[in-house]
Amino acid sequence: GLDLTVGGSTISLDDMSNMRRTVYGKVSRHDLSPLLRLFDFPDPNITSDRRNETTIPQQLLFVMNSPFFVAQAKALAKKIENETGPEAKVKLAYALAFARQPRPTEIAVGERFLSGTDAPEDAAQNKLSRPERYAQSLLASNEFLYID
Repeated sequence: GLDLTVGGSTISLDDMSNMRRTVYGKVSRHDLSPLLRLFDFPDPNITSDRRNETTIPQQLLFVMNSPFFVAQAKALAKKIENETGPEAKVKLAYALAFARQPRPTEIAVGERFLSGTDAPEDAAQNKLSRPERYAQSLLASNEFLYID
């Protein structure tokens, strides 16, 4: 969980074990973190009254494939693995991710994906199982990432 300690030294924002609030994140004026650069962090050498708003595909791809996000997808896939049949897996995944039942079209898409098999030429490149990739896609959805 989040480290709620007040005060103390800064820590690299790129450090995966960093559980401090970003106010304690280290920002180097000479060597800006690639993570911050990806998300259009303003130049620390100039004052800026606000950040530019940008959304580019690379930002979501970076988040989707980050070690933290992949670990969460694996954890969700593990929770649904003991369900009998693809429909039950889809229903549990939706209950856990969105706190709702899936619509019939969502069940059909989920069942089709979970029941499918990878082409031999793709199987070697896939680092995640089909249930893990399905969980990753649910966690990367707008419904999960944004509050309406």
